[in-house]
Amino acid sequence: MKLSIITINYNNSIGLRKTIESVVSQTDDAFEYIIVDGGSSDGSVDIIKQYADKVSQWVSERDGGIYNAMNKGVRMAHGEYIMFLNSGDILYDNNVIGHVLPKLKADICVGNLVSDKGGRMTPPNEKNLTMSFFIRGSLAHPSSFTRRKLLEVHPFREDTKIVGDHEFFMYTLIRLNASYQTLEDIISIFNTEGISSTQQTPDIDKKILSETISDIMPPRVKEDFDIFMGKRDDYHRLFYELSFSKYRMWIYKLVVIVLKIICLNRGFIKKYKI
Repeated sequence: MKLSIITINYNNSIGLRKTIESVVSQTDDAFEYIIVDGGSSDGSVDIIKQYADKVSQWVSERDGGIYNAMNKGVRMAHGEYIMFLNSGDILYDNNVIGHVLPKLKADICVGNLVSDKGGRMTPPNEKNLTMSFFIRGSLAHPSSFTRRKLLEVHPFREDTKIVGDHEFFMYTLIRLNASYQTLEDIISIFNTEGISSTQQTPDIDKKILSETISDIMPPRVKEDFDIFMGKRDDYHRLFYELSFSKYRMWIYKLVVIVLKIICLNRGFIKKYKI
């Protein structure tokens, strides 16, 4: 079997129904569908039972959190590739799976993702998939297809709250040198009301990502990287830290305005229009 689609859910019956309907409506059904519910009490199980003839396997029981449930889904799966489409997320249209399945070649294949608010996330190409990219952000799991064997070699860290997929992609693509492929297709629509969108990254998750970075890069390489990124002097450190601020675009625009005022809109800054 080429693909296993896994949905995890906990007390999100409305989102779960949307997700299930988007999966079972695919014109190509050459995949297995697995649902891992965390023992919901809001009627989610009743919804799963309504679609029981379309679901390959499902379970409803208490779990240890998001990534414990995702690892459980991996252990239940049989497909060569695994896609996580958690409750609230939906496939972009009814033909996504049929279009994408023949294209999957690498260990990790990532397509485009759009949000329910209209934003779009395009994965970096092979050239731009660097350590620097993963320090700033991550790939989107609702638009990713990952070889099951890779998830068995390096399961999601269950001690993380919301960055288990970030840690997984960074470790497997940088440290394990997993192969990577981008897909031109729009794969899914991301639900922005999920936990990863509504919660700030906990300190424990930041610590785990920092430890992973240190594990991937030996101390001397890390020192070179920090110097290159400008973290070893006050002037460059300021811009390094600003690059991670959620207000960075407004800060950059303010800097351009100030420069225009100072330079009376002459010379090298004319091309930066706001």
